[in-house]
Amino acid sequence: MPGVRVPAAVLEGILAVRRCGLTNMLDRPVVADLAEKLGFPEAARWIETHTKEYAEGVFRGFVVDPEGGKS
Repeated sequence: MPGVRVPAAVLEGILAVRRCGLTNMLDRPVVADLAEKLGFPEAARWIETHTKEYAEGVFRGFVVDPEGGKS
Protein backbone atom coordinates (compact mmCIF):
# COMPACT_ATOMS: atom_id res chain seq x y z
CA MET A 1 0.00 0.00 0.00
CA PRO A 2 1.66 3.27 -1.09
CA GLY A 3 2.10 6.21 1.24
CA VAL A 4 -0.21 9.19 1.51
CA ARG A 5 0.53 11.74 -1.22
CA VAL A 6 1.35 15.24 0.00
CA PRO A 7 2.89 18.40 -1.47
CA ALA A 8 6.69 18.53 -1.15
CA ALA A 9 6.54 21.43 1.35
CA VAL A 10 4.22 19.40 3.59
CA LEU A 11 6.52 16.38 3.56
CA GLU A 12 9.48 18.62 4.34
CA GLY A 13 7.69 20.00 7.40
CA ILE A 14 6.57 16.59 8.65
CA LEU A 15 10.11 15.24 8.32
CA ALA A 16 11.53 18.28 10.13
CA VAL A 17 9.21 17.65 13.08
CA ARG A 18 10.15 13.96 13.11
CA ARG A 19 13.86 14.81 13.07
CA CYS A 20 13.56 17.30 15.96
CA GLY A 21 12.27 14.46 18.17
CA LEU A 22 10.21 16.71 20.46
CA THR A 23 6.91 14.85 20.17
CA ASN A 24 5.23 11.60 19.31
CA MET A 25 4.13 11.87 15.68
CA LEU A 26 0.67 10.62 16.70
CA ASP A 27 0.14 13.83 18.71
CA ARG A 28 -1.24 15.69 15.70
CA PRO A 29 -1.91 19.09 17.37
CA VAL A 30 1.64 19.23 18.72
CA VAL A 31 3.06 18.13 15.37
CA ALA A 32 1.17 20.96 13.64
CA ASP A 33 2.35 23.46 16.26
CA LEU A 34 5.97 22.36 15.92
CA ALA A 35 5.76 22.50 12.12
CA GLU A 36 4.63 26.12 12.42
CA LYS A 37 7.37 26.97 14.92
CA LEU A 38 10.01 25.30 12.76
CA GLY A 39 9.02 27.48 9.79
CA PHE A 40 6.72 25.15 7.87
CA PRO A 41 3.33 26.93 7.86
CA GLU A 42 2.05 25.02 4.83
CA ALA A 43 2.72 21.72 6.60
CA ALA A 44 1.04 22.99 9.77
CA ARG A 45 -2.10 24.00 7.83
CA TRP A 46 -2.19 20.69 5.98
CA ILE A 47 -1.85 18.67 9.19
CA GLU A 48 -4.66 20.69 10.81
CA THR A 49 -7.03 20.37 7.84
CA HIS A 50 -6.28 16.80 6.69
CA THR A 51 -6.60 14.91 9.97
CA LYS A 52 -7.62 11.58 8.43
CA GLU A 53 -4.89 11.69 5.77
CA TYR A 54 -2.30 12.67 8.38
CA ALA A 55 -3.23 9.71 10.61
CA GLU A 56 -3.06 7.35 7.62
CA GLY A 57 0.33 8.78 6.66
CA VAL A 58 1.79 8.23 10.11
CA PHE A 59 1.17 4.50 9.66
CA ARG A 60 1.57 4.09 5.87
CA GLY A 61 4.18 6.77 5.24
CA PHE A 62 4.10 9.94 3.16
CA VAL A 63 5.26 10.45 -0.42
CA VAL A 64 5.57 13.58 -2.50
CA ASP A 65 2.66 14.05 -4.89
CA PRO A 66 4.29 14.72 -8.27
CA GLU A 67 1.29 16.86 -9.20
CA GLY A 68 1.66 19.03 -6.10
CA GLY A 69 -1.25 17.59 -4.15
CA LYS A 70 -3.96 19.55 -2.48
CA SER A 71 -2.77 21.93 0.19
